[in-house]
Amino acid sequence: MDRDGGESVEQRPNSCSFDLPSVLVQLDDRTATAQREAVRTIRENVKEQPRVCLPAVPKLRALLAQPSLECHDTVAYCLAELAAESPVDVAPSADEIVAFVDDDPPAAVTADLLRCLESIATARPAALVDHTEVIATTLESDDPDVRAAAAATLGRVGLETDATLEGTRDRLAELAADDPNREVRARARRACELISR
Repeated sequence: MDRDGGESVEQRPNSCSFDLPSVLVQLDDRTATAQREAVRTIRENVKEQPRVCLPAVPKLRALLAQPSLECHDTVAYCLAELAAESPVDVAPSADEIVAFVDDDPPAAVTADLLRCLESIATARPAALVDHTEVIATTLESDDPDVRAAAAATLGRVGLETDATLEGTRDRLAELAADDPNREVRARARRACELISR
């Protein structure tokens, strides 16, 4: 209640400040302009309202398969944020995400998609078992964020599944000992420990 005796109005945490159904329709639109606008709207809201944006995951995943789309970086960022919120909801997108990573996108896109895979590995590591070879190739990235996320992802997959990571374990050990980035060394070291259990 407020001071005047009336009930105070509280904003609901999952209230939507944008028209989600319209955004979902735009994502299905075949014009790049409409799709970019929809992705931009999700990008503007995903940090504050990730739960509200979760229904867009399948449509964002489909956009990764459109090579002519000029906003893959924004799509990757949105998927990473949504995976951090609910890895279980994004896990069905693992195949498409890994396929996109395998096509060697720009470093910023790869970093966000690896961040997405790292989140998925915490809840659904089995979704990544068939993709460890592709994920392992990103251990060679020039971007330390990519190497760190790849190491963490592989460690979690190795711990929670029967994935065979023999060659990868050697590369992780090298990174743990010699990588110039402290975070990469720490995550690679932890991944080696997890895989050895």
